[in-house]
Amino acid sequence: MKILHIMPYTPVPPISGGPLRMYHIMRMLAEHHDVTVVVYSMHDDLPKLRAEFSRKLRAIHVVMYGWKRRFKRIIQVLSFWSKHSFFYTIAYSDRMQKVIDRVIAENDFDIVLTEFSSMGSYTLRTNAVKILDSHNVEYDIFRRQWLKANSPFRKLHYYDEYKKFYHEELAHYQKQDALFTTSSRDKDILDHEIPEIAKYVVPNGVDASYFAPSGQTPEPHSLVFTGALSYLPNSDGVLYFLDNIFPLIQKQVPDAKIYVVGMNPSKEIIRRANTNVIVTNFVDDVRPYVYRSSVFVVPLRMGGGTRLKALEAMAMQKPIVSTSIGCEGINVEHGRSILIADTPQAFADETVRLLNDGALRSQLAAEGFALMNAQYEWTVIGRQIEQLIRRIHSEKKR
Repeated sequence: MKILHIMPYTPVPPISGGPLRMYHIMRMLAEHHDVTVVVYSMHDDLPKLRAEFSRKLRAIHVVMYGWKRRFKRIIQVLSFWSKHSFFYTIAYSDRMQKVIDRVIAENDFDIVLTEFSSMGSYTLRTNAVKILDSHNVEYDIFRRQWLKANSPFRKLHYYDEYKKFYHEELAHYQKQDALFTTSSRDKDILDHEIPEIAKYVVPNGVDASYFAPSGQTPEPHSLVFTGALSYLPNSDGVLYFLDNIFPLIQKQVPDAKIYVVGMNPSKEIIRRANTNVIVTNFVDDVRPYVYRSSVFVVPLRMGGGTRLKALEAMAMQKPIVSTSIGCEGINVEHGRSILIADTPQAFADETVRLLNDGALRSQLAAEGFALMNAQYEWTVIGRQIEQLIRRIHSEKKR
């Protein structure tokens, strides 16, 4: 089939949640189909995209980021007086619409696959089957950020985004023939709002050949958190852990140590660094930090979809302590493949229990690895996506 794949940014290098999902979906589609890509890009990442995929794709059409990206802060303030959300304003451009129009006019596509609801604002003048891969229910993330924000400005901004993008996002979804969601929770939310649109759960996955177990002996009483710290749910989770949970752990395990691994840590996170809190900033490879640690922590209080970091930890056979939000969308069970705790004291207690119980660490690591291998390895998800797009295309044509 001929597929048009529309993306908000290049997935190369695949170093965080959105790029990783897009990278693997594009790679798997290109194995079986004639794929054309339309994507926003910066000058420095375009060569990487072409080097990785140009031989596997029919064509790559690039729209360079415009002036909006350079004046994001100003647009963010002005968005309070706009009928559109800041999220919509940043994602939409007339240049992108013109490129999409031209590419569609020159090709007879069977499927148009759009990544992220923010890119659903574009008009697709085609009879091709339209599928949107939502990644998250974005307005629900804004709602959670509004509820958790401490700064009055941030609280106002997230509330404004939540109210505006709620209507915009649902309108984008209603232009599609089908939606992919990354979790049952997201599907349930959208089933309530737009029951007339077909939805299918396509979970996030992990490359188990890359995130493979190392077999090395971990550092005693060591913890690790990974994730892009410019992303609010991650930075909020780290600060919540360092301020409310880690002191409780240190009362019971004084030499406990945590590695905070992720690019663009805020000044608030950097200020908390010490001999027991190691903040790395960007690293080329997170695996050595995960391998050396005894326990992987996911103390998130907001976010959407599913957390790739948890799946990567499972693939590397690391035991996990997580909040309920931190492991949403993954079919885990407390006490088997993971430990789940939603208060600071409970999270600290479960972490200490794992640090002191080698048998429990081994049990959780083995069960998490088996779950990942059965349901969340990208080759498994690739077969699911292939079956779904053929099914959706066939049903639409009938």
